Order: sequence, then C-alpha cells, then structure tokens
Amino acid sequence: MVLLGCLGAAGLCWLLWLMATTPSPSLPVQALVMLVVVGLAVGPWAVLVSLRLPEGEARSLHRRGVLVASWTAGVGLWAALVVCRWPTGLSRAVASMSVLAAGAVVLVGAVALPWLFLTTRTLARERAARVRAEHRAEVAAHLHDSVLQALTLIQKRSAQPDVRRLARGTERDLRAWLYGAPPADPDDFATAVSAAAAAVEDRFAVTVEVVAVGTCRLDERTAAVVGAVREALANAARHADVRNVSVFAEVTDSDVFALVRDRGRGFDPAASPGADRRGIRDSIELRVRQHGGTAVIRSAPGEGTEVELRLTGVGA
Repeated sequence: MVLLGCLGAAGLCWLLWLMATTPSPSLPVQALVMLVVVGLAVGPWAVLVSLRLPEGEARSLHRRGVLVASWTAGVGLWAALVVCRWPTGLSRAVASMSVLAAGAVVLVGAVALPWLFLTTRTLARERAARVRAEHRAEVAAHLHDSVLQALTLIQKRSAQPDVRRLARGTERDLRAWLYGAPPADPDDFATAVSAAAAAVEDRFAVTVEVVAVGTCRLDERTAAVVGAVREALANAARHADVRNVSVFAEVTDSDVFALVRDRGRGFDPAASPGADRRGIRDSIELRVRQHGGTAVIRSAPGEGTEVELRLTGVGA
C-alpha cells in the first residue's frame, strides 16, 4: 500500500507535467486519467488509515471524509460533462478542480483529521490517567501514614482477638484498594495462597506475610500444595504462640515451591508423635506426597518451625 501511494504521488507529478507540456485530450479521457492518478495518490493512504483506526469517533471522521470526497468528485465530473459542455476550457477546469478537491478532502478529512483526533484524545487520556495516578499516590501516602499505621497499632496493642481480626481484615482490604490489586482469580495459584493466608488471619487473629513469585493455573496437584500451606499456617497459629507467620511461594518452569515459617515455640520432630503430629503427617506430608511432591518439616524447641513443600513437574 505504501508503494502504491508513492507510485500515485509520482504519477501525479507526471500528470501535472503532461498538462503543462502536451495538448489536452478530450474531456472524458482527461477526467478518467485524473481520477485514476489522484485516486492512486491518495487512496492507499486512506485505506491504511482505515485499517489502523479503531472503531469509534475517529473511524466516523474517516468515513465522512471519504463520503465528502466522493460527492465532490462525482458532482464536479457531472457538472463538467453535462452542464459545462461549452466552453471546453471551463468544463475541463471544473473536472480538474473537482478531482483535485476530492483528493485534498481525502488527505485532510480522511487521513489527517482522524489521526489528529485520535492523537489528541490519547494524549488527553494519558494526562488524565497521570493526574489520577498522582492523586491516588497522594491518597495512598496519606492513608499509609495515618489509617494503616493506626490499624497496625491496634493489632499490636489490642488484647481482643475480634478487634485484631477486624483491624487486620480492614488493613488488607485497604492495601488492596490503595495499591490497585488485580481482581482475584479463583483458578490462580498465587491468589489461592493469598486467600488461604487471609482465611487463617481472620480465623486466628494472626498476621501472615505472603510473598509470591510467579504463578500457574490451579489444578488438583497445586490445590494440594495450597491445602498443605493452609494447614501449616493453621498449625503455626494454634501452637507456635506467635503473632506473625510468613509464607513464600514460588512457581518456576519446573516446579512449585512453598515455605511456611514461624519463630514460635517449635517442637522436637524426633519425639513420639501425638495428635498434633498425626495432623501434620496426614494434612501436610501425606497430602503433598499423594501428588508426587515432597514435604520437609524442620523444627526445634524454641527455634520455630519451617514447612517446606515442593511439587515437581508443574511450571509457570
């Protein structure tokens, strides 16, 4: 299309040279030659613009420009061939001017104006988005320095579990709103881990810090890892006697890895298993191993607990 447009521009220069140096042919021949050459000079650019423009007001401007150009050329040629048969010079001038005017209308109304309109609207939207982002950042900074710190202080100072749970849930929702968290996808692994952490926070009034690197679709195998993470968090909230638990989840090209850590009381893994240990074995170790994964639990009295989960053969 670009080559055709350049060829049309060269043909237009050639036509102007012919008009200045050679005798003029009959009016129908002259009108046909001018229509073909001018159409070839401006038509490809109009088609390229039409393909690039999205649906909307810019496409409407393009269509109007093409329609006006068609009417201009059609009315001018009709007037030259039917009305202005005599004198011959006047009819040829009318035909030439109508075709050239139609080409100018196409270049301006169907090429330049739609792109100018689209560029102006895009710049206006980007400016408005930048203003909204700056305003949002100001609001986020203000709320972070006031409301979020107050909610954190309530969680640390309050002795009532319900108050801490409410403060933690409000802080989580407010952070998600302030920092533009994407809509939750129930079939996303990282989203499921965050949801499990939030459920444990609301149930046991603890703070769970979640760090997720990469994600994948949630299936039966990865759902087992999420369930094991939830059970590890619940065990830490019940028995570790801590306010904070951390979760690190990573999805690579070859496996899924999750680590749940607390700095609480810990226990001796070599001791005879009681009801709590049987729960760990059934809800965490067995759940992951049934799907081809591994579960390693490291703990010692007074040194906290780490639950490491790994599932191979699952990629991002």
